[in-house]
Amino acid sequence: MEIENLWIALHPYIMKTIAVAVIAVVTYGLNKLLSKIIGAILRGAEVRYIVRIVDITRMLLYLIAAIVIANIIAPEVLVFSFLVLLIGLATIFMFIDLLRNMGAELYVRAKDIVRRGDWIEVDGVSVKVVDFDAVGLIGETAKLEKVFVPYTKLLSSIVVNKVTPFGMLVRIYVDLPQSYGIDGARNILLESLETVKEDLASEPDVTYLGSKEDKLNFVIEFHIINYRKSTKILAAIDREIKNKIPEAIVRA
Repeated sequence: MEIENLWIALHPYIMKTIAVAVIAVVTYGLNKLLSKIIGAILRGAEVRYIVRIVDITRMLLYLIAAIVIANIIAPEVLVFSFLVLLIGLATIFMFIDLLRNMGAELYVRAKDIVRRGDWIEVDGVSVKVVDFDAVGLIGETAKLEKVFVPYTKLLSSIVVNKVTPFGMLVRIYVDLPQSYGIDGARNILLESLETVKEDLASEPDVTYLGSKEDKLNFVIEFHIINYRKSTKILAAIDREIKNKIPEAIVRA
């Protein structure tokens, strides 16, 4: 009789344990097969998109399994609701970086902020967008250095898209001694640009910004088509300006 009563008392807990174990094993098995299943369904799709879908599906699978297990362990509404809340908070905490980056990617792509082939400036670094992957964009500098920029970085920084209908926009800031005068300094800068004029897609514009610390501040703007020549063009302009005015400070 005692054994029977003990069995009756433990039977619900044993059944719950078995059910939880079954769900855990099934979830683990599906998790292992997930990449193959989704890869077969999305045959021919780019690998990075398959990886992204696998990550999202895995997250949903874990969430569903956790909710089902919580319902088995605590069928009471109040306790179940509390467990679901804890599971939700834990899931958000575990996948917060993935969720943040997915949201950033969705915004960047929906707003069409940048496209392949665009030249952008992020934190003062000029980058040509080569490709996009699951977590950010891949680019290269004018020196062909590889650059990776996460989507979250694009949303947390000031991003300047330099591509216009005329080509890539280039700005050069020049500080010159006040002794040359505004008109004289502007003429010298325009003369210095003559050496690269054949590489420019638009007429250069020289704008006087003001004066600071006994220096005349100018900005030169122009467009170029062949971005790979940008380093060569900037070096030629820097050299020509400093040949005419050795005290010049040139910043690209």
